[in-house]
Amino acid sequence: MRNRFPFFELNPDIIYLDSAATSQTLDTVIQSSNDFLLNHKANAHRSGHSMGAWVDEQYHSAKTKIGEWLGINDPDKRIVFNSGATQGLYDAIQLATRDQDDFSVFVGGDFHHSLALPFHSTGYNHCHYIKITDSGVLDLSHLEELLRNDTSKVKIIAITAVGNVTGTINNLEKIRYISKQFNAITIIDACQSMGKIHHNYDNFDFVAWSWHKVYGPQGLGCLMIDPRWLDCSPVRPGGGSITSVSYETQTYVDNAQKFESGTPNLQAIVTLPHLLDWLIVHQEQIINHDQELTKLANSLCKNNPYTSETGLITMVPEVGTVEDIALLLDANKIMLRGGNLCAEPLVRNVSADSGLLRISWGAYTTAEEIEIAFKKIGETYERISRFI
Repeated sequence: MRNRFPFFELNPDIIYLDSAATSQTLDTVIQSSNDFLLNHKANAHRSGHSMGAWVDEQYHSAKTKIGEWLGINDPDKRIVFNSGATQGLYDAIQLATRDQDDFSVFVGGDFHHSLALPFHSTGYNHCHYIKITDSGVLDLSHLEELLRNDTSKVKIIAITAVGNVTGTINNLEKIRYISKQFNAITIIDACQSMGKIHHNYDNFDFVAWSWHKVYGPQGLGCLMIDPRWLDCSPVRPGGGSITSVSYETQTYVDNAQKFESGTPNLQAIVTLPHLLDWLIVHQEQIINHDQELTKLANSLCKNNPYTSETGLITMVPEVGTVEDIALLLDANKIMLRGGNLCAEPLVRNVSADSGLLRISWGAYTTAEEIEIAFKKIGETYERISRFI
């Protein structure tokens, strides 16, 4: 699969291990983006000419193929295009809390900042945090206890499918069951799970992800909604969300496009049909490759707070700071992440405020690259120790 990613041919000396932050780009995405700019650039849903019709076709093809990829019906009524998962989560939270004063939010303790910060703006008193077990997954017994003791009219469960610090897989089946028992609205951050593992996202209210973490373009995300939310007016009404407007009233479209105000990122959207064709064909191969690398990383990693289950692994530095180690590895053309990983409360707790190093991989990563990275990390520890 690696030969489908031009970055590695152009940069053969770089070991890229920061795919949890952003993945490298499939060749068809680059080609489709260039083709759009050179030959097809036009607006969607507004043009009365053949170029606009071509863009419309690609737009609807992208949603159809997302439906095929995820196994969902009526993708036109369920898939919202936006700028990325951050916007998707914000819109979901706005819809879930709109006109509500009596609500409580139950946020997974492994949250990414984008999942928690919008709730903070609604008032910290609304937020309750679900504990994490020693194995790095959400403590769902604690979630049930919180829900039983809560008297709010509206309950919202907001969790990550896969932790971007832990690399562990939360039990969505159990969370789906619990949400039904307590009639709770569900919001799922799927950024670290999309394209990496099998998940059934049916019967969740909102599922958000970004395409730049699934070998696609930056600046494009999706929010998958339960059709019942189509009865709501959009968070940001705009030209693309309506069928008619008068001086006093407006009529919104009757599908998920009502939540896509303004001109969407069409340059990115038109890259999805070919990308999704590749994902659908190679999905099992991608998942099996991920599991092989996960097993290898767990065998090589020291000082990791959690045993990884997919996509990434984190570790507390043995010596030095995460900044020093990341810079020294960068000098050896090894790209990995260091710091609070956009999950500051959890990272501070497990690292005693020192931050974590994170190695993350994709379909293009080789076992040799993982082995080299851990070897260099060990050599870097030895180098720093000589000056302490």
